[in-house]
Amino acid sequence: MAFEFIVFFTAFKYVFVEGGEQALVGIGTLVRIGYRETLKITLIGLAVGIALYFLFLNAVEFFPTNLVEIALGVGLLYFSYTMFKEFLEREEKDVTKYKIGYFYIAILEAIENSVALATFSLIDMASAISGAVLAIGLIVGLLYLGIIKRIPLKLTRLVSGILLAATGIPLIIYGLDIPYPEIMQWLIPPLS
Repeated sequence: MAFEFIVFFTAFKYVFVEGGEQALVGIGTLVRIGYRETLKITLIGLAVGIALYFLFLNAVEFFPTNLVEIALGVGLLYFSYTMFKEFLEREEKDVTKYKIGYFYIAILEAIENSVALATFSLIDMASAISGAVLAIGLIVGLLYLGIIKRIPLKLTRLVSGILLAATGIPLIIYGLDIPYPEIMQWLIPPLS
């Protein structure tokens, strides 16, 4: 029961922060490149994310658990690095750069979100999906109320980077079979 709650909460906070960031980027991009282009890029990112999620879940059974944990951990640390890098960068003003930048972010976020959600799903599918659905519902509600627009994008990038690192490091430790304190399982449980 404890792991189910941990996975639910971790998936919820991760998807909420990542989805909130994507919503903020989408709102900022919408003003600069238009509704149609923003929607098209968002739908492409969503389709890529869903496809990768199911691909990952179906392919992971062919690999040893420790290698999957290490690969996931390294992938999440890479995405954490990109979040910290984006946190420190200045934003571009060119419309073409916004289109390219938003496409890059939508695809990167799709890969990142599918890997993270698949990681949580491998631990406990029902809790991970419940947390993700609740987070998405809350994001949609906050978008509807206009509250999410007030959150600084840089802050969500910083929090995303921290969450990704906090998820990736324990997975690498589990995969390498390095001794760890039992409390670390409360941060993110091992896949096995």
